[in-house]
Amino acid sequence: MQQSFSKRVVTLQDMSSLKELFMNYELKAFGERQTSEEEIHEMVESIPETDRIGLWHNGELAALSILTEKDHRLPSLILANPNEHMNHYIKEMVKELVSSARTGKIMKGENKTIILSANLEVEKKTLEQCGFTATRFWFQMKKDLEDLTTTSIPSSYQISSFNPDTEAHCLHELFEEVFSDHFDYHPTELEEFKKRFLRPSFDPTLWYLLKEGDNLIGFILCSVNDETRMGEVSHLGIHRNLRRRGLAHHLLHYAFHKLKERGMKKAALSVDSDSYTDATIVYQKAGMYVYRGFTRYDLNI
Repeated sequence: MQQSFSKRVVTLQDMSSLKELFMNYELKAFGERQTSEEEIHEMVESIPETDRIGLWHNGELAALSILTEKDHRLPSLILANPNEHMNHYIKEMVKELVSSARTGKIMKGENKTIILSANLEVEKKTLEQCGFTATRFWFQMKKDLEDLTTTSIPSSYQISSFNPDTEAHCLHELFEEVFSDHFDYHPTELEEFKKRFLRPSFDPTLWYLLKEGDNLIGFILCSVNDETRMGEVSHLGIHRNLRRRGLAHHLLHYAFHKLKERGMKKAALSVDSDSYTDATIVYQKAGMYVYRGFTRYDLNI
C-alpha cells in the first residue's frame, strides 16, 4: 500500500488526534498517561505556529514537533507514534526543528542548541543518526502518597506558601544562588523569572518557602495534574551553607502532604543522575524511587 505523508501546523482543532498521540506514546514509554488535556491545550496555545508542526501518515497524526526558546537553548519535543515507522517520523520532525532553529539563528545571529529527551531505544538511535549527542542521563522519581508518615520541622524554621507580590525578588535571588553551579546553568533576570507566574499551571499556594526568622533559606515548587492525579516537584533548593541538615527532607514531606490534600495519588520529579549534591539519595531517603530514566540529547545549530 502506498504511504501518504503530509505536514502542517497543529491547532486546537487537532486536539482529539493530539490526545491519542500522547496517549499512545506515553503508554509505550512510561506505562501510564502523564500529560493532561489541559497541558496539551496550553502547549498548542503558547507556541507560535511555525514552531508546532504535525506529521500526518495516511491521514492520521503520527508525530509532533515543538520548538521553544530559553536563552541559547531550544528545549524541544518530538513525539512520535511508537510503531515500525517511528524512526522515519523522528527524522522528519528533526528536519522541522532544525529549520525553525536555523531561521531564528539567522534572524538573531546567535548560536543555538536544540535539546531533546529520549525515552526509547529507537529514539536514542535515531537522534544519534541525526547528529545529536547524548549529554546527560536523568531519572524520573516517584512517591506514592497513600500512606505518609508525619514529620515535624524544628521550631526555628517555618514553611509558608509563596506570595508573588512581595516575595518574588527574594525567591529569585535564592533560586539563582542555589542553581548557579548546576549542570547547564544560565542566569536569568527577575523579569524573566516572573514569566513563570503567567503559566496556567502556576499556583502560588503550591510553591512553599522555608524560612529561618525573616531569612528565606529554601523552597520547593510544585504543581498538580487533576486528570492524572500526579503532583510534580519542579524545583527544590536549600541555601548552600545550610545543606546536609535534613531541611530538604522536611520540605519534601511537607509538599507530599499538601499534594495529597489536593487529591494527588503520586508525586514525581526529575533529577540529574550526576547531581553533585547527591539529590537522588535525598529523594530516596524521603521515600521516592526511580521510576524510569531518560537521556538528554543536544544538537548545536
